[in-house]
Amino acid sequence: MAVQRRIPRQHRGERRVAGLLDAAASVLAEFGYDATTMSEIAERAGAAVGSLYQFFPNKEAVTRALRTKYSQQIEELWQPLFDRSSTLNLDTFVDRLLDLTIQFANEHPAFLALLDAPPAHHHSGEIRKRFCQLMARFFLLRKPRMSNAKALRMAAVSLKLVNGMLVLYKDAKRSEKPHIVQEFKFILNCYLNRGIS
Repeated sequence: MAVQRRIPRQHRGERRVAGLLDAAASVLAEFGYDATTMSEIAERAGAAVGSLYQFFPNKEAVTRALRTKYSQQIEELWQPLFDRSSTLNLDTFVDRLLDLTIQFANEHPAFLALLDAPPAHHHSGEIRKRFCQLMARFFLLRKPRMSNAKALRMAAVSLKLVNGMLVLYKDAKRSEKPHIVQEFKFILNCYLNRGIS
């Protein structure tokens, strides 16, 4: 498995990596995953390709770093929803969860482009596990008698539904996008209301 080659220890190195990832996001958003190259990323960043390879040995490593960055941002975006578990009804929770996710996707086009990356380049097991645990805690607070295993299973299914919405949303015509979101709100609402109510 490809990993980030060099960990920057100084602010200048961290800024360089942030600039390289911003350039990668820009290229991904413009050309899509398959057409994005390391050379194009370096050129967009105004850096020598060798400088890019110092930190990322290949496109897979860039992809993983961007996914990790986006996952952290989405977790921060979602966290207030989970913190309000005792005051939000499920319909409002689902509406806000999917609206926030779509808002993030619209503001970060590379996030949707990364959906075309090969499965091996997708989230690490640790990131998936963290998201499942976050959502499972929400379910357990809503229904304390639910088993931990069921809460984790429901969380995994819910996250797959969110991912499925993003896949369809990415390729849909502009006029169809709001309808895709509404359909998935209905599906997730039905699923959670049956499992938690």
